[in-house]
Amino acid sequence: MVIGVDASRAWGTAGSGINVYATEVLGGLIADPPAPLRLYWPHRRPPAGAPPLPLASGWRCLPLPRAWTRLRLRLEVARHPPTVLFVPAYRLPPGRLPRAVVTIQGVEHRLAPDAYSARERAALDRFVTDSLGRATAVIVPSETTRADLVHHFGAEPGRLTLIPHAARTDLPTLDPAAAAAVRHRLGIDGPYLLAVGGHHRRKNLTFLVEVLGAAAGGCSARLVCTAVPEPRRRELQVAARAAGLGDRVRCLPHTSPETLAALYAGALAVAIPSLYEGFGLPALEAMAAGAPVLANDTGGVREIALGAALLVPVLDRDGWRDALCRLASDPELRSHLRALGLRRAARYSWTASVAAHRALLRRELDAAGDRRS
Repeated sequence: MVIGVDASRAWGTAGSGINVYATEVLGGLIADPPAPLRLYWPHRRPPAGAPPLPLASGWRCLPLPRAWTRLRLRLEVARHPPTVLFVPAYRLPPGRLPRAVVTIQGVEHRLAPDAYSARERAALDRFVTDSLGRATAVIVPSETTRADLVHHFGAEPGRLTLIPHAARTDLPTLDPAAAAAVRHRLGIDGPYLLAVGGHHRRKNLTFLVEVLGAAAGGCSARLVCTAVPEPRRRELQVAARAAGLGDRVRCLPHTSPETLAALYAGALAVAIPSLYEGFGLPALEAMAAGAPVLANDTGGVREIALGAALLVPVLDRDGWRDALCRLASDPELRSHLRALGLRRAARYSWTASVAAHRALLRRELDAAGDRRS
C-alpha cells in the first residue's frame, strides 16, 4: 500500500495559509507515515526545505510550468495509481482516482464575492463541487468551513472530517533586544500596527489604510504590511497618500521567520480586516506569537478567537477607528489581549492535527484494502 501526496503547496516561500498547512502536515506525516509515501512535486528536484524521507517513501518530481494538476499529476496518478491519494488543497486532478482525501480550507469566494472576479468564483465553485463529489473523505479546518459547505454546496455533514490547523512552528523566539535589532534594520522603530498577508483583495488592506487615516487624531502608529506583492503594494501606496498617511504605511514582500517573529513581538496589535476567513490562521498565528489581535467579527476568525481578540463588525469604519485608538492608547487592554490570545492559541497544535490526519489516512487505507479483498 502507498499514499500518494500532492506536495505542490508545501515548502514554498509564499507563507500563505495553505502553504503553512501543507508544510506542517506533510512534515509530520513524513516523520511517522501511516504507509510509504509517494510525494508528487512540480519541479525537477525535491524541495530543499523538506525533511529526509523514510525508507520505502520517495519523491516523484514531475516538472511542468503550467496546468500541473490538470495534466502532469493526472497522468501520473492514472499510470501509477497509489492506494490512497491525499490532496491538501481542494483541487483534485481530473480523471479516475483511487480513494482520495482532500482538504477544503474554506469557501471565501462565496462569502466575500466582491473580492473575486466572476471567472475566479466560477473556477473555485467547480473545484469545490468536484472535490465534494469525488473525494472519499473531505477534511475541513473549522466548524465555519463545515457549515459553509453544508449551506452553500449541500455537503453531507457526516462526510466532512474536522481537523483544525495550528500556528506555524518555524517562528523563532527572540529576546527583546534581538527582535528590536531586526526591526531597526528594517527601519521600523516607532509604534506600529501589523497586517500579515496582503496577497489578495479579500484581505481588505485598503480599508485598513483608510481607517487608519481617519483615526489619525487618536492613533499615530505606522502600519506595516507583509507578503504584499507588487500590484497590491501600489494600491496601498495610493490609498496611503489619499488618506494623508504619507510614509506611515510600509509594505514588505515575503518575510523570513525571524523577521516575522520580530514584527509580531513589537506590534501594538495585529490587524485582520479580512472580509472572510474559513479558518482564521492569521489570528491564531498572531495570538500564538503573543500579539494582540484586532479583526473583523466574521467567519473562522470569530470561531478561532472566541473572546481572545477585539472584534469589530465587518466594514464598520467607526468601530475600527475607535478600536485602533483604544489599542494605541491602552497598554492594559493590549496586555489583556496578549494573555487571552496565548491561552487560546495553546489549544491548537500541529501534533494533534497530524495525528488526526494520520488516523484518517489509515482508515482510508483499510477501506481500500477491504474493497480489494
